[in-house]
Amino acid sequence: MDPSPSRRFFRGSELPRLLMLGVVMVVGWGLVWRFANQRPQPVEPVPKAESKPEPVVPDRADEFETVTDRTPMSFRDNAAYAYLLEKARKLTPVEIATQSRRDILLTHLWERPELYRGVPVHLLGTARRVLRFESKLSKTGWLHEAWIVSPDAPKYPYSCVFEEAPEGLPLGADVSERVVFNGFFLKIMKYQAGDVARGAPVLVGKIGWEPHAAPDGEAAPAAESNRLLYWSLVVLGVMFLLSLGRWVFQLSHFLSGPRATIIPASHPAEDIPAGHLDAWVDSLAKPEEEQPERDAT
Repeated sequence: MDPSPSRRFFRGSELPRLLMLGVVMVVGWGLVWRFANQRPQPVEPVPKAESKPEPVVPDRADEFETVTDRTPMSFRDNAAYAYLLEKARKLTPVEIATQSRRDILLTHLWERPELYRGVPVHLLGTARRVLRFESKLSKTGWLHEAWIVSPDAPKYPYSCVFEEAPEGLPLGADVSERVVFNGFFLKIMKYQAGDVARGAPVLVGKIGWEPHAAPDGEAAPAAESNRLLYWSLVVLGVMFLLSLGRWVFQLSHFLSGPRATIIPASHPAEDIPAGHLDAWVDSLAKPEEEQPERDAT
């Protein structure tokens, strides 16, 4: 004999709803794990005006004597090039970032490059092109060059040279990666952009990059996305707890009740005794006989 339908745990749409609860739980915990493992982006300090700003002191090393601005890179720049590579190699990323000036923009370097020769400059922007090439000036035999645009001059990139690239940094002629670069200013380099000759500041130093960093102008959307994700997780958590409590209550109620199979005491038979059939017919006929008597009264 099958158990009574009233004693079954899954009735109607109970099983699909339980499966849906499982899906919500898996997706919710996946979002929780992703939200918990997000790396917070450090807040970039904003330069502020001071009564006595720190003076800019250019590097007077002999290696810079043959450097000429607004010319292509040539062997005349190799001495200063190697000098700055060695200087950057001796410093840690934190040390060079501490020394770098945050109040020097592309306008300063373009108008009076000789006043900023060898000065460490801090650059926060988007790498549009990252290349790697062989070089005897590097101890590893390789150098990297990133063309970075900053908010102060989005159409005029910096040429930033570094030895060690962060693991996973995309390479290519068309990338878009949020990076920070701290490097020493070498010169204004002339280069050919299509049919037009342009100039770009050359910096030699170290680059910083993290996967999935937001491009320029997307800091606010990223914060908004984190806020939306947070409240979505809260709603999912409340729904999960309510559904889980409901299922726990039903399960405890099911397990605490009797488990014996309910079997009817008697079974209906196909043959009906003649006496019972006559009594049933008489019970139907009596109301019809009483109705005329009531009408007569």
